[in-house]
Amino acid sequence: MTTNLFSSRIIQSALDFDVYKVNMMSAVAALYPDAMVSYKFIVRSDEELSELLPEVKAEVLKLQDVCFTSEEIQYMKRVAPYLSPEFLDGLHAFRFNPQRDVAFNIKSMADGSSQLRITINGLWKETILYETIIMSIVSEVRSRARWSDIPVEQFQAVLAEKVHHLKVELKRRNITNFKFADMSTRRRFSFQAQRSMLAFLSKELPGCLAGTSNYHLAREFDLTPIGTVAHEWFMGHQALVNVRDSQKVALQRWQEMFKGALGIALTDTIGIDAFLKDFDEALSNAYVGVRHDSGCPYTWGEKMIEHYQSLGINPMTKTLVFTDGLNFEQALDICEHFQGRIQVSFGIGTSLANDMGDYVNAQGTVYKPLSIVIKMVECNGSPVAKISDEPEKAMCEDIFFLMNLKRRFDLPLNLEECRALLDRLEKEGENYLIDA
Repeated sequence: MTTNLFSSRIIQSALDFDVYKVNMMSAVAALYPDAMVSYKFIVRSDEELSELLPEVKAEVLKLQDVCFTSEEIQYMKRVAPYLSPEFLDGLHAFRFNPQRDVAFNIKSMADGSSQLRITINGLWKETILYETIIMSIVSEVRSRARWSDIPVEQFQAVLAEKVHHLKVELKRRNITNFKFADMSTRRRFSFQAQRSMLAFLSKELPGCLAGTSNYHLAREFDLTPIGTVAHEWFMGHQALVNVRDSQKVALQRWQEMFKGALGIALTDTIGIDAFLKDFDEALSNAYVGVRHDSGCPYTWGEKMIEHYQSLGINPMTKTLVFTDGLNFEQALDICEHFQGRIQVSFGIGTSLANDMGDYVNAQGTVYKPLSIVIKMVECNGSPVAKISDEPEKAMCEDIFFLMNLKRRFDLPLNLEECRALLDRLEKEGENYLIDA
């Protein structure tokens, strides 16, 4: 593994992002080339990042010098044949324009504190790649500024112990179908941490490591680049078509766009129950599986099995992909629960590239990974929302739009959840009618 947790540059290449971003970029470019969007960066952790603004901004502005090389485009043509050659050739001309697209400021919070605020505005097809890249930048800037004293041996020891325990448990439980992918790019401690982790896992767990969501590192280690679609695809459709049809249209157009090649459907933008109403027999047969990202994984999995069986579909021909804040132990429990009933796989992120165990610094502070998110908040000037199967993961800055969305999907209007969302928006420095 590495002897240093940091490198001179945070973003290593134009491919240093999550695979699903370029998948969606190609679909947006083909279907919605004129769509305009807005994103916002939110800190979920109880940690103020305001003082990091100058360095974060400096690193983001460096993106103007990053472009796709001919070798990188040829690589994507080889490993992602579902992306059209015309789209990939067009990446030769793509340039990040952070001075135009990204704004930085310090937001005053309701409790008198302040917080780093980043907003992204522009054409969807031109701004879609920023999300995972900027999150990687913020996370590593914070690591450099506040946790540079963590010795590389700490990270190595924590990871090695996890891998040892995983091997023991796989043998003890007689689990032979355990597969997982690295999905740590957005919340990694640093690029070098993610890189060294993948080097170690590639050597120690070649039969379990299915790939990585990071294109740059997939190329370096000859791993499978893994990723399909994210919530923003479904959220954007809420402003592009009739809102009640948005989820089904998003599923249909994705399937038509990629001819089944990216056939894992995301279920929790509106919630699993609303999803299952839209995931009819044709779509259930067309998609090879579904992805879990919020709520109880066992309840969700049982609902999916029941859904497939009700349509006369053998669940063993489908795959459940679990990606909600997992570690190895949780993933093994889920794998064991569904073994022999349906195919399963896992995406694991923070636990792989941002876990320093019980490290405590000289001031007595215990290390915790930073919880951050960049969310789409508008498309073509209209609000969008993610309802989720976990209330605290709900994303919407217009409470009236959220209530209407729930009504259109026949979901209960839980006043306590609405109050909780309003409280959270106030804590984050938002006014739910006007972005003050």
